[in-house]
Amino acid sequence: MKTFKRKLIKGTNWALAGLMSLLGFNCSGCGSVGPATEYGSPHAEYKVMGVVKNENGEVLNGIRITVPEILMNDANGNEDLKLVNDTVYTDEQGKFLYGQTQYFPLDNVQMKLEVDDPTGAFEAISDSVQFNRSELSGGKGWFYGTAFKVKDFILKQKK
Repeated sequence: MKTFKRKLIKGTNWALAGLMSLLGFNCSGCGSVGPATEYGSPHAEYKVMGVVKNENGEVLNGIRITVPEILMNDANGNEDLKLVNDTVYTDEQGKFLYGQTQYFPLDNVQMKLEVDDPTGAFEAISDSVQFNRSELSGGKGWFYGTAFKVKDFILKQKK
């Protein structure tokens, strides 16, 4: 009787697992953040690069560029605010590069950039970079393409 129950339970488990896999139920997205991309999802890449200098035109190393949020909207008034809170730092030449992949991108993407000096010697500033869908290039299939912007910053010395 015990072996029959075990075989019945084992057979039922196999049948349910097989049925769930055929229907597309799985746990591949368990614990992940963002939409599932099991069969492919529309996505685009947005990149910003630039140079951070002081008022004298000297490049600044180690300046923090934070992207706290990305706002997307379309012509119909639909909006999506994504809180990303990503950070990059400038290199020895004062250059930075930030990239973000957006799934299900809308027509317009606005990326907020906050620039500050971790040492506190320079005043912090913030600005936004705007991307339009027409600026995406190199896309194929689910990939809409990449949009690239250059944004330079000049920081003022604190008094």
